[in-house]
Amino acid sequence: MADTVASSASVNRLKSPVTLPCGRVVPNRFAKAPMEELQAPFGGGLPPTRLLNLYKEWAEGGWGMIITGNIAIDQTHLGTPFDVTFSKSVSSADMDRYKEYAKSCQAGKAPSTSNQHTRPLAIVQLVHAGRQSGRGFGRYPWKASMAPSAVPMATAAGSLPWPLSSAFDWLMWGSCRAMTTAEVEDLVKRFADAAEVVHDAGFDGVELHGSHGYMLAAFLSPRTNLRTDKYGGSARNRFRIVEEIIVEIRRRLPKAFVVGIKLNSADYVHGGLTEEDALLNVQWLAEMGGVDFVEISGGNYENPSFLTSDFNADDEMAKLSETTSHQSVKPTPPVKASTKKREAFFSNFARRAAAALPAPTADSPHRMALILTGGLRSRTGCLRALEDAEVDMCGIGRASALLPDLPRSFTDESVSEEEAIVPAPDMALHPPGLLKLVPLKLVGAGWTTLYHAAQMGRIVKGLKADPNIGGWSLLKGLV
Repeated sequence: MADTVASSASVNRLKSPVTLPCGRVVPNRFAKAPMEELQAPFGGGLPPTRLLNLYKEWAEGGWGMIITGNIAIDQTHLGTPFDVTFSKSVSSADMDRYKEYAKSCQAGKAPSTSNQHTRPLAIVQLVHAGRQSGRGFGRYPWKASMAPSAVPMATAAGSLPWPLSSAFDWLMWGSCRAMTTAEVEDLVKRFADAAEVVHDAGFDGVELHGSHGYMLAAFLSPRTNLRTDKYGGSARNRFRIVEEIIVEIRRRLPKAFVVGIKLNSADYVHGGLTEEDALLNVQWLAEMGGVDFVEISGGNYENPSFLTSDFNADDEMAKLSETTSHQSVKPTPPVKASTKKREAFFSNFARRAAAALPAPTADSPHRMALILTGGLRSRTGCLRALEDAEVDMCGIGRASALLPDLPRSFTDESVSEEEAIVPAPDMALHPPGLLKLVPLKLVGAGWTTLYHAAQMGRIVKGLKADPNIGGWSLLKGLV
């Protein structure tokens, strides 16, 4: 079959700008989605030169928005031992390094040639790992992690028999303790403090990580938020911490500073956040104002299926509805057969979220933008996301680790439809040797994360990504 030539209309759609409510303009429809780079020093710290080199590659790749990997606002609660972190007190030397980070994201290797109107917006993802901070990740191994409520992690339940499952989770995560009201209020301040550092460093904005089971997501979930104070007890109260953080950031920083948030479409665990809950969160964000974009994702470490290459959001929701008839878990309407193979994991929810947003008005001509992340890896898939899911931007993470200049390739009309795709390296994503026999979803999901971190490691070294690399040899990219 002959190659299908890219149409000017489709390429122009992907190249068209997006104006955010704050007035800032994203030059095209591609957002480099946040990922775990695993490039910071052991124990967390400042972004090293090798990480800056990686972002310089992305900055020259034609992205409209670059969202960094999550930066921990609390050094005692890391998501991995190799996270970039913010300290409570930022020295002048620290600020200089953060400024270098911002320039790397915005201008690549030639800062003097950066164009304010065509360069990518550089957005820092801020995170507190909460109960998903592993034992000893930034604190003594015997010290409990902070959480909305004392609900321990359960990543092995259903995969290993009890008591092995409980023993595994205790060894991996340790215990967690419920935060006091004062500690929650301090957490609001710490997010705002970090946003100020981001602004002063020259970044264009922040994204709050309210997805994948981390602290803010745990507050939003009825399974992990059992509080009886003003931060729990109802869906609106569970949302309160997010609202307070956004209000405080907006109070401190200029209107042109971009504020976004990454939210789950669902947790895909029993008793967790449902799509109905998630839609309420999107609606409240739109109503309160001050939010420029919502990045849509889903899942958490207790069901890390979203990290696997064959994830299907509709199937996960159907499993919950079949086994939990007493809960109000409603799967999204079934998709047509012609769209069964769409790439975007959360496209059905995104369509519902887009429909729930208020129409633009004379006072608010630009609606809160929606970014759909998860599974996108082709020009055709990106166009379907924009048209079928009615989102504003395509968030692309893993494919960007394999093809750093993906936007330039996908918006080149000389690149055919068949060529404008990043192949899914299914075989390379399977754990090697005896690891594949471990009956834990977290192992397979973790290997997928390591695979893409290794590809980023190759780019840092000046090598090209190798989609076919697999087995133990891929770990060489991490050192």
